[in-house]
Amino acid sequence: MSLVTQKYIYERNPDTGEIFKREFNNYNKKKEIMNMVSLYDYLGRAAGPELGQEVANAARSAGVKGEIREVSNPKYRGPVMLWPKAFLDLYFKGGLNEGHTGKQLLKG
Repeated sequence: MSLVTQKYIYERNPDTGEIFKREFNNYNKKKEIMNMVSLYDYLGRAAGPELGQEVANAARSAGVKGEIREVSNPKYRGPVMLWPKAFLDLYFKGGLNEGHTGKQLLKG
């Protein structure tokens, strides 16, 4: 009896923060599994430090981990936080409550 397990490669687009999964040696079929975005990208405007801190606190409470991206443009140069888009959707649409964990938030 042979057991065949599917092997996957996980890739992150450094420009957009999107994370994709594809089968090993299959370069044509990718599936997006998580999209990491900054508050600026999500809102279409600068969020400011107060809102940024509120989102970071909510993420910490929910067990959601962010990432840091270095950016440089005419208005700002430095680190920005990236959050899972699914988490930001819940945060800004009022779907967060204290009984959830990060794993539950990102299930779909």
